[in-house]
Amino acid sequence: MPFRTVFYVIILLKFTNCLSQDSVAFTKDLRLYEGLYLTYQDFRYNWPIPKEKINTPINKDQLDFYSKLIEQELIEYTERDGTVSKIQSEKVWGYCQNNIIFINQDKNFYRIPVFGAISNFIGTAEVINYSPGYDPFMNAPINSTNYKTREIRQFLFDFYSGEIVPFSLEKVEELLKRDEPIYKEFMSLSRKKRRDAVTKYIRMYNEKHLVYFPKG
Repeated sequence: MPFRTVFYVIILLKFTNCLSQDSVAFTKDLRLYEGLYLTYQDFRYNWPIPKEKINTPINKDQLDFYSKLIEQELIEYTERDGTVSKIQSEKVWGYCQNNIIFINQDKNFYRIPVFGAISNFIGTAEVINYSPGYDPFMNAPINSTNYKTREIRQFLFDFYSGEIVPFSLEKVEELLKRDEPIYKEFMSLSRKKRRDAVTKYIRMYNEKHLVYFPKG
């Protein structure tokens, strides 16, 4: 069984059976380990690849080290057992720098401004636009052509499932269902008021439902 798989099995059992004793709530005072999260599990268990284990000629003291690193096609790193591995940058789940989490969405990395059980962040999404052609001889449109652009979008990240989805009021309602009092209060508002107050209710939910990381 691969080294990282063995690690995940061990820490998952430990985390599940001893949550109150072996985990700590995320607050502004908790410092996450800095480094690359190769997978969601790496993030979930606060087990990134630290700078010291990343093999690269890029100056690791630069403030933009991680943004430069993920511009590379491949990232080489050393596992804890000493083996050297490589991963495509676009497959890296995210990274942590200065206790700020950056998450991979559609091969681009975006900052999560306020992290919690339910997080929302701004990113971009690729969209296809169609441009109608025009035949001057027939004085009429001809077959349209398409072109790709990236547009700003808002996304939701669910800490406990790892799910990243486009932001929608319906998805927020679905997530808030996990807390019946908050959900009922939110749904008692008109749709317009729910849309205006959505950030407030996400904050209410996060304040009541802290997220936990294993103690390291």
